Amino acid sequence: MSLRTRAACTAVMVMAAGIGTASLVPANAAARPAAAKAAAATLSLSTDQQYAVDEITNVFENGDITSGFADIEDYNDGCGYTAGYIGFCTQTSDDVNLVSYYDSQEPNNPLASYLPALKKLADAGSDAHTGLSGFVAAWQKAAKDPVFIQAQFEQAHTYYLDPALAEAKKVGLTTALGVADFFDTAVEMGPDGAPDSPDGLLVLAAETTKDEGGTPATGVNEHTWLAQFNVVRTAHLKNPKTPGRKSDWPSSVDRVQALQAMASAGEWTLPLPLKVGADFDFTIPKRSSGSPV
Repeated sequence: MSLRTRAACTAVMVMAAGIGTASLVPANAAARPAAAKAAAATLSLSTDQQYAVDEITNVFENGDITSGFADIEDYNDGCGYTAGYIGFCTQTSDDVNLVSYYDSQEPNNPLASYLPALKKLADAGSDAHTGLSGFVAAWQKAAKDPVFIQAQFEQAHTYYLDPALAEAKKVGLTTALGVADFFDTAVEMGPDGAPDSPDGLLVLAAETTKDEGGTPATGVNEHTWLAQFNVVRTAHLKNPKTPGRKSDWPSSVDRVQALQAMASAGEWTLPLPLKVGADFDFTIPKRSSGSPV
């Protein structure tokens, strides 16, 4: 099982309004108005579907849906400390944004005193531990706080799910599984494109559009388009252009295999409980009233 293979520390954190790809419209798009109109259906997620989208990536990152919030380690990959359920990094603005947001929700928390050091490290793009003595213990203490767990999800939504949704709407995806595919790609490979993320979501979407001669928005069958997207993503994972990922990304193709298995099983709405296959072999339970979203 491949865990902790994300590369947010190599990606520029961008808001949804700031990203997108050039529209690639096939020459015969005008001949497919009915299909294109059907693909333009509104994309939205129910609370259960958003929970499922979050937890699929949680399983990919951590093997389950509970253990990742307190995880913190320096993997000596240039990211500094990688922590939390999707691996927020101290070398980038990841941790600054998360801890700042947490502090706005829960003042006097265990991590607040580290904000000046986190800002200095992020501004310098440094993977050093300067000013972070005791940070590991403080993180693990904070992770016992439901407010901090919710903050991790909300920051993941802001910097990864929102861009993934924006791109999903742009290409015409209409399914929750399609969003899960885009979200997981954004988390692992970056929500943007070259040069900051040469294997990022926008790069993969553009390559898929070229391969398929269009998008679901222009009439290409969504299931077919996403299957090709998974082929493209697998190729990039096996031979990444992103510096430093040749040692770990090739082993993470099981994420794509699990997503494609859901597609093959027809689980496009992400019904709960939801089996995450490949070699993860984990079932996401139904959402409880206390589950963060």
